[in-house]
Amino acid sequence: MKKTGSSALRAACLLLLFALAGAVWGCSGGRQAEQLQEGQYYTYYVNQSGTALVSRIYEPEAQDTEGIIAELLEQCQTVPEGSDGQRAIPANVVLSSQPRLEENVVNIYFDITYTLMDKVTELLCRAALAKTLTQVEGVDYISIYVNEKPYGGGSSPDGENESGAESQPADSSPILISGSDFLDNTGDDTNRYLQADLVLYFANAEGNALVMETQSVLYPSNSSLESVVLNQLLEGPLREGSMATIPTTVRVQGVTVRDGVCYVDFDSTFLEDTANVTDAIVIYSIVDSLTELTTINQVQITVNGSADVSFRNNISLSGRFERELSYLQQEEETTEAAETQPQPEPATAGETVSGNE
Repeated sequence: MKKTGSSALRAACLLLLFALAGAVWGCSGGRQAEQLQEGQYYTYYVNQSGTALVSRIYEPEAQDTEGIIAELLEQCQTVPEGSDGQRAIPANVVLSSQPRLEENVVNIYFDITYTLMDKVTELLCRAALAKTLTQVEGVDYISIYVNEKPYGGGSSPDGENESGAESQPADSSPILISGSDFLDNTGDDTNRYLQADLVLYFANAEGNALVMETQSVLYPSNSSLESVVLNQLLEGPLREGSMATIPTTVRVQGVTVRDGVCYVDFDSTFLEDTANVTDAIVIYSIVDSLTELTTINQVQITVNGSADVSFRNNISLSGRFERELSYLQQEEETTEAAETQPQPEPATAGETVSGNE
């Protein structure tokens, strides 16, 4: 089975078509969430503006694991009395059967209505389900199915959706989603979430060119976008045929931005680990991904705080790197293929021709 990373989602993780300007505080009001007593769980619903999860405490009546899971799942379909929030699972989204616990994974089954959610709502729904159910002892992950097929996000398992995204193949392994994919559960921001559409650069199958991939993530507001970008690079690509450029054993020791320069400090594993990716592709995977952020113009890479090193004894890290897209692999489209493609009709007022809404 495939595991997501933030995002995953991984997903998530899964790709949104717009960026929220910010997130609204939940009912905790920025204070530390109330501590649980024995037998209690946090359950989640969505705030009124549809941009953040809000927690509440619930104590199930059931004593067995399956019963607790069923009750918690039911709580994700409700909001507290007097609240102006929204259900984590919208009212028009239908559960097609009871959840099934297999080993340490809760499989949740929806019908096709699950794919009709807009992508922010779907991410919040997925986050609420994962964060709620993985509190149960013996549950480490959830996995979502639509029409009995693993759901990979962004489209119907039967092939297409309104965004035109490709569906996950019918024989794909379920994607495992952990509650920790969506929440760094420390500090005061436990209920505040932001969403971002990240443009990331990974290596092609040969490791000698960059390929661009968009990943949408739902992340805690106490994480910087720069650190989220680096985490997603470590998690690797979602697209088949692409490769990660940074081994997962590499540790990011610090990332800061000053005057348009992003300073990234890795541990020594960054120099020691090898991968089937050429030197420049590793460096510019990092640089080009970070400079996609509007606040960053240059990147300074250090190892254990020092820039007086060479990456693989080939590329000096003493200077600052600027964006360089000459390594980007070009899509192979022949003129003949382009001519045979049906051309879209011009958009008229009120129509959407791209996924950006």
